[in-house]
Amino acid sequence: RDPLLREWSTAPEIKGWMELYFGEEPLLSRAHHNCIMTKHPRYGSLTGWHRDARYWSFERDDLVSVWLALGNETVHNGGLWFVPGSHTTAFTSERFDEAKFFRADLPENQALIHTAVAPELQAGDVVFFHCSTLHSAGQNLSDDVKFSLVFTYHGASNVPLPGTRSTSKPEVAL
Repeated sequence: RDPLLREWSTAPEIKGWMELYFGEEPLLSRAHHNCIMTKHPRYGSLTGWHRDARYWSFERDDLVSVWLALGNETVHNGGLWFVPGSHTTAFTSERFDEAKFFRADLPENQALIHTAVAPELQAGDVVFFHCSTLHSAGQNLSDDVKFSLVFTYHGASNVPLPGTRSTSKPEVAL
């Protein structure tokens, strides 16, 4: 990985925020996110409503993603949408489909989706969000590729479950 990206992902400012939230030593997961996300014009698809916890296997669903806008992000170019407070909401499994996407066809889900917000990000803006936050991203309707950098962190006591993808790469202490 490029030293600049490695330096950013382990910066003292990130470490400080993660220590405050987790109350313990934070670790960077190299098995999840840890990448540059791209959304191409007209080819980048709609990302359905979901919680990132669906991808990960840890003792607790308590991870935080840090999203860095490398350019401007808006609804027009496929920026993120978030449902405020959804990270603390308990949902029954029926509210998600078999792929664990939040079902937009259910009236009770539609009501919650209508509360979503889409922050407009400028290059260099950062968003921290919990792995249980419902979020989505639209299609890129602009003429330019959208680039974002995203990393995921967890507290040292929240260990990945043995034999899962979450253990596939060594983690990084900040």
